[in-house]
Amino acid sequence: MLGNLDIKEEIVYAISRYDYAHAYKLAQRLNDAESKLVELLYIMAERRELNIRPAMEYQLKIRNDFQLFCHDSEEDEQLANYLYDLEAKLKNEQVIDFIRAVSPAIYRIFMRLIKQEIPDIESYIHNSREASYDRWNFEKMKNTDHPILSTFHAESPVHSSSLASLILLLDLPEQVKIMVKELRKLEKSVRNPLAHLIKHFDEEELHSTTGFSSQFFMEILILLAKATGITYDEEQFFFDQVNQVIKTLID
Repeated sequence: MLGNLDIKEEIVYAISRYDYAHAYKLAQRLNDAESKLVELLYIMAERRELNIRPAMEYQLKIRNDFQLFCHDSEEDEQLANYLYDLEAKLKNEQVIDFIRAVSPAIYRIFMRLIKQEIPDIESYIHNSREASYDRWNFEKMKNTDHPILSTFHAESPVHSSSLASLILLLDLPEQVKIMVKELRKLEKSVRNPLAHLIKHFDEEELHSTTGFSSQFFMEILILLAKATGITYDEEQFFFDQVNQVIKTLID
């Protein structure tokens, strides 16, 4: 049976892998666990499950210079958290999991970029709940006064390819458009190989497939997200900041 010291060491190892669910279970076994430690590990375990509600709803005060969330908007915090999860996958060298999970982030970021120029863009999209993709409402687009939407042509499904095509037509900074093209190229270059993959896929394989590193992929995601108003500390990863706080609560 593990003693308190052994359990604390196990918790430190678990959080170094961002395995907060396991760390949370371990903390519940501590004889003298501080309630803030258990609550914080629960919140972080939920974050890794992409559930940000506990982080936003818990009135957990740890110290004055630390916040459990960085945005007032739940939608903004949800996207930031998704990026945290992607970066955690990279830090754990789970390259294939990162690549397979990246498309929803690309879609959301592209939609946010479009909303900067066309705030009501979603009103031109059919919510196809029984289909794999939502679809463009071309009839409504054709009759709009918006000069770009009225002449926009793409495949009917709304996915990152058609969103990227629309972004390139909008009055957005040229640097943003360059990054959008790069991101779309990266996504496209890994989609087909991964669809039939039955072998190990690591950083070397990604570079030989795309010519780029996973970190380059991540950097573009972060830069474009920040261009839409997302707060993201590129110098110190948010989960690592949290881990420092957890360690102080363990000691």
